[in-house]
Amino acid sequence: MSCVSGCIKWMLFIVNFLILICGVGILTIGVLAHLQLASESKDFSTPVAFPAITLIVLGSIIFVISFFGCCGAIRESHCMTITFASFLLLILLIQVAVAVFAFVVVKDADVREQYVIQFDKYHTSNSSKQVVDLFQEKLECCGIDSPNDYHELTLPASCCGQKEGVCLVRDAYQQGCVIAMKNMLHLIGSVLGGVAIAVAAVELVGIIFALCLANSIKNTERRGYRV
Repeated sequence: MSCVSGCIKWMLFIVNFLILICGVGILTIGVLAHLQLASESKDFSTPVAFPAITLIVLGSIIFVISFFGCCGAIRESHCMTITFASFLLLILLIQVAVAVFAFVVVKDADVREQYVIQFDKYHTSNSSKQVVDLFQEKLECCGIDSPNDYHELTLPASCCGQKEGVCLVRDAYQQGCVIAMKNMLHLIGSVLGGVAIAVAAVELVGIIFALCLANSIKNTERRGYRV
């Protein structure tokens, strides 16, 4: 192979190694996001956990594909390189779709109506009580829009970040849980979408290098330089 082809080969290997690391990063972020959202979204119909689950799957697939991409580059296999580029293109398209979902659907998810349903059943349903207490404790919020939504002098302990006891209105979190939930979804949506787009850019470079290397390998084989 020529010097240029050799450079492309090693650049592809390096890019694939970076993609492999990105795959591990996506997998880690997806797991952390899923752990954060899983227990909090099971009583809500809004699919806020979908991007996290998708990123877990994508991270695992990217890790495997990039591993084979590294092998294809080192072995200078035309078939493996083309296959790798095709799979990487498919993953890139899926990631863009996930990024759009994270930016548009998750960030604009309307959780007020669903949270109000859980809040209204706070004193009558143990499961609703657990959901509301979990949100209030983890997100440091109280009530729907403010602690005044309870219409009581003493509030649940979770309004003060405690497991047991009572909480006075003056000591409670003043932010409502609907606003806190929207802020959390905005943050998670931005992080997941941003990571997906950043990794997609790296993968695009990998696809270009893979196609260039595959073309170089094919031309070399035609000239009869390979054994």
